[in-house]
Amino acid sequence: MKKLKSKFGYASLLILFLLVSSCSSDDVDTTSITEDETDTTEDSSGIDTNTYIMAIDPDDGVSIINHDGDTLFEWDIDPLGDDAELQSDGSLVAIQQTNNARITFGGYGGKFIKINADQTTDWEFTYSSDTYISHHDVNYLSNGNIIFLVWEKIDSDDAIQMGFSENFDIYPDAVVEMNPLTQEIVWEWHFTDHVVQDNDSTKDNYGVVVDNPNKININYNSSQDDGDITHANGLTLDETNDLLYITINYYSEVWVIDHSTTTEEAATSDGGDYGLGGDLVYRFGNPLAYDNIGDVTLNRVHYPNLFDDDKMLVFANNIYDGQSAVVEYQLSPPYQLVAGQDNEPAVIWEFTDPDLYSLTIGGAVRTSNGNTLIAEGSGTIWEVNANGEVLWQTTDINRPWRVYAFEVDDPAMTALGL
Repeated sequence: MKKLKSKFGYASLLILFLLVSSCSSDDVDTTSITEDETDTTEDSSGIDTNTYIMAIDPDDGVSIINHDGDTLFEWDIDPLGDDAELQSDGSLVAIQQTNNARITFGGYGGKFIKINADQTTDWEFTYSSDTYISHHDVNYLSNGNIIFLVWEKIDSDDAIQMGFSENFDIYPDAVVEMNPLTQEIVWEWHFTDHVVQDNDSTKDNYGVVVDNPNKININYNSSQDDGDITHANGLTLDETNDLLYITINYYSEVWVIDHSTTTEEAATSDGGDYGLGGDLVYRFGNPLAYDNIGDVTLNRVHYPNLFDDDKMLVFANNIYDGQSAVVEYQLSPPYQLVAGQDNEPAVIWEFTDPDLYSLTIGGAVRTSNGNTLIAEGSGTIWEVNANGEVLWQTTDINRPWRVYAFEVDDPAMTALGL
């Protein structure tokens, strides 16, 4: 078997899903963590031995490895987009970069593929044109649909009519849910339906930004002259509460959207379980994005990792000006955004280190024994415990997009023969 080097050699198996692509307030305790009772399967080093690892490299494809770097299983997906998800039956849903893409910002994809455990292809299709392309992330839902991020082109004249302050084409984000077998779009949401601007009273969407916390200031990042003004890069659908969490890199925020709406309601400010249509149900990480008060806890952001129903880990890429952090939030639904009030959730744990830095990609997950696995996108995978002690690192993955941890008896591992 192919072997990778790692900083620490351990025989225990861990499964990381590494995808390769493209702060806190004074009262935050960075050396302890609030956690539920967890499994304590670990070796003397404290490493979680109840997990396997999976690695995704755009050049080498997707592979399952252990702490010693042994390759246990691999997929050859070339060229790979940013994300892939391993399903309980051992199948893999992944994004690929499509040929002849017209929109090619970092993290572009344009094609989806589902590969069975026996390496046969279940389905594949392209979602790309001159005016739109899928990118970065995909969730495979319990109903068999996929939900994914889309850049869509808005020409400069239309952008100006929306109140955009500059004169160039823009490529804000949309979200599409699709049946991959029929390629029917069953739900969609568009940034452009939910903007506010205080730049030009003669144009659409004019209003006071701070008085409209559920709307998005179209001019917050208007200096991004390539037109990629939002650059969403991750999404997580909470199917229980029908809420969609999206990390918006260039707004340094996590946006929360009501997925219970119809497509028609999602284009308005009314309807759905939360009564706001497609307006933001909640947002956090950077209250400056809507001229509000509260602590700024994110500066660039990747991967909204929701777990235990009401906690979230996110990778704060540049929160310490050349140093990244992993931030854990205690979320408190049902959510409310109140103009001029501090709407930020509590930060309950944070890990940072002078050597932890990736400006462009990254992510983190919690393992079964309470450790945290971190994908530092510039080339290092970390495992740290609740006290912030570094237990394990490897630098042999080129640019880890994310890490995903699976317990050794997970059905997906059984399906793959591991």
